[in-house]
Amino acid sequence: MQAAMKRILPSRLAVAVLSGAALPLASWAQEEPPPTPGPRPNFEGAVGLQLNSSPQYQGSNLRQVSPKPGIYLRWGRFSLATSSNFVTRYDDEVVRGVGAELVQRDDLRVQLGLRYDPGRKTSVSTDLAQLDEVRNTLRARVSVVWQPVRYWRYSAGWNGDILGRDGGALVDVGVAREFQLSRRSTLSLGSGLVWGDARYMQARFGISPAAALRSGKPAYVPGSGLRDVGLNVQVRTDINRQWSVWGGANLSRMLGPTVDSPLTLKTTQLTAGAGFAWRF
Repeated sequence: MQAAMKRILPSRLAVAVLSGAALPLASWAQEEPPPTPGPRPNFEGAVGLQLNSSPQYQGSNLRQVSPKPGIYLRWGRFSLATSSNFVTRYDDEVVRGVGAELVQRDDLRVQLGLRYDPGRKTSVSTDLAQLDEVRNTLRARVSVVWQPVRYWRYSAGWNGDILGRDGGALVDVGVAREFQLSRRSTLSLGSGLVWGDARYMQARFGISPAAALRSGKPAYVPGSGLRDVGLNVQVRTDINRQWSVWGGANLSRMLGPTVDSPLTLKTTQLTAGAGFAWRF
């Protein structure tokens, strides 16, 4: 019973943040819209740099700090992005990698994306020594973003290994609420839930019999199930039409088969980052 309550707690916390906790924020957050950027150009982009602090791998109790350059380019309905943070002043929902807008309306967007997945090297952490590496691959993603009313955004997506390298597939759903703090500053609160199939779970959290013999860790074969539930917050300020800065954090709780994995040494994971971008 106690274990069940611990797994339910994050989802209740998400509801509190996005509903009850949103009311005090709405009382002082300005509902004034940001400056109108003008006619949307056919070509636009952004370049910048961000600094991230994150676990060495999902489930690790050790952390790493790493800089990450970013770029975002858009030609009409097609885009190229290394990070979802490097957006332009039009607040697009960005797909990492190469993306294409299949449906583009004010209240609904459907996107198709293709990105490189570097996998996971055992050198990332000493806790992965002698285990099997996760091979690199290409992942395709289909996502739907629905914005029925101002400031609220609902999303769902599927992404999978299209090269058949045992990378498996993920399904995610999320909800976000934006607050216009000022004409140039925006606060975003969100929550998301991720499910993984058996192939994905085995690649990231499983231990094969051969790897168990090499490493001394027990063999583990997880099935499909929920991977994690998370809460995220981000603040972005547009200094002017060219420069933008942001900072944010994501707190997640691992769920389902991931909790029982010998690789999971910490079930609560925190990722934080900050960066800047120059837009053109």
